[in-house]
Amino acid sequence: MENRKKIPAKKPLNEVRFVVFDTETTGFDLKTDKIISIGAIALTAQRIEVGDSFEVLVRQEKVGDREAVSVHGLLRKDIASGINEISAVTAFLDYIGNSVLVAQHAGFDITMVNRVLWKNFGIRLFNDVVDTASLAKRLEKGPYYNLAHKAGEYRLDNLCERYNIRLHDRHTSAGDAYLTAQLFQRLLAKGKKSGIDTAGSLLMT
Repeated sequence: MENRKKIPAKKPLNEVRFVVFDTETTGFDLKTDKIISIGAIALTAQRIEVGDSFEVLVRQEKVGDREAVSVHGLLRKDIASGINEISAVTAFLDYIGNSVLVAQHAGFDITMVNRVLWKNFGIRLFNDVVDTASLAKRLEKGPYYNLAHKAGEYRLDNLCERYNIRLHDRHTSAGDAYLTAQLFQRLLAKGKKSGIDTAGSLLMT
């Protein structure tokens, strides 16, 4: 958990390691719900690196079958076999290093991880972050379009359909991370045509 450097703004995107990740949780309450799995996959030089991936189940003693299996297909015994959340987020930190993090509606996933980090270590993620929903909106509608106007248009299912990505293994952390990586790959190719070819041009707000 040492201090790490941010990605230089002038660094070409082909030289940046991105980590596309997803958290599956017991619900959507940022204050009370808990992480039950984290899945991630790396992308470098706009290639998805299947061999460079991460997946962990998080043990949550108070999670019932109804909370987990309804969406994620996990049973209480699956979650009981996982590792504790401190070990899970520590392993995730080691995996991501100083990579740029990518997620669909990233604010939720970042907040869930940060809650564990802050509670146990008094730190938060330092990494730069790309939200694929916001990036798609920026490329399709322009930077000043209010995402709330048509929020459904930028759900992962709808984006995958629009960018010809076959939905598979949906609502698992590893599956959603892989879908989001494919979406991000297509968005990078689209962005390159608009001059988005450095870390700074991608991460600009």
